[in-house]
Amino acid sequence: MSLNLEDTPRSWSWRWVLGVVAAAALAWLFFGPAKVVEQTKTIPVQAPVESVDLKSSLESALAGLKANLQGVSDAASAKAVLPELEKRAEELDKIRERSVNLPADNKSALAALLAAVRPTLEGLFDKVLAIPGVDGIAKPDIDALRAKLDSLTKAWPFRVRKEPG
Repeated sequence: MSLNLEDTPRSWSWRWVLGVVAAAALAWLFFGPAKVVEQTKTIPVQAPVESVDLKSSLESALAGLKANLQGVSDAASAKAVLPELEKRAEELDKIRERSVNLPADNKSALAALLAAVRPTLEGLFDKVLAIPGVDGIAKPDIDALRAKLDSLTKAWPFRVRKEPG
């Protein structure tokens, strides 16, 4: 007489236990503890927009400065343009303050713009100061503008890219 172990009550109970364990595992998988989904908070990047805005502000301030300086022909016109020169100096201060958190590439773009216009401005500064009677009137404001432009140049280091060769 041979015994068939598969038909014994003991083997049957193990199959039943394994089935219950498998069902419990599946139930826990589907209905188990809630999964925590971490949502990341997206913060809009302001740098490109700020950079474009600063670039247009700088272009406007420099163009206004050139126009103001080109309008000086004597002591009376120098006195008349002084409030505008002070306004341009304040604009340059605001632009510098707003540019502090810009990425280096954006600062370099602003520096390139300033470097392109700076020789023209220096020529206009010298031309205005050479007009008889204007030196005593406009020199303090022109010196302040030069200092602000120097400050911007230091804040925005201009780097020339070297092409591999």
